[in-house]
Amino acid sequence: MTQTEFTQRVLAMQDRLYRVSCTLLCCEADREDAVQSALEKAWRGRFLLRQEQYMETWLTRILINECYAIMRRSRRIIPMAEVGENQPAQWEAQNADEMLCRALTALPDTLRLPIVLHYMEGMDIRTIARTLRIRESAVKSRLHRGREKLRQSDELKELLEDE
Repeated sequence: MTQTEFTQRVLAMQDRLYRVSCTLLCCEADREDAVQSALEKAWRGRFLLRQEQYMETWLTRILINECYAIMRRSRRIIPMAEVGENQPAQWEAQNADEMLCRALTALPDTLRLPIVLHYMEGMDIRTIARTLRIRESAVKSRLHRGREKLRQSDELKELLEDE
């Protein structure tokens, strides 16, 4: 894979990679570091990728591993978002996003990652299974359990009551 091909494919995936890092890391700087480190590792190891059609899965797995490494190193708690000088309508939208983010963050990684990859990133079950290195039946089970936990979460109940 040439540098141009690699760059084009990464540019097409950059938003997805950042959103995946958002599901695991609270700090903006850590998210950016994780994506940058994952891209650097992928570039250096691009010759290890056997089939280019699996680049997205391969790179997502590298990113997840990098996020876990950052979490192990930092072990710190940082607020998910800070409210700036927004208009009241934006506060409500931001509050809803924060509530959803808190509900997702409350899920264990084993349930959160499949939920985010499937519903927010649009990945199919087979791709998620390949990315997380688990069976498709395990992905389906985790999606089901994750949805159930989200339905029971206080954050989402509060959000739905407000609407």
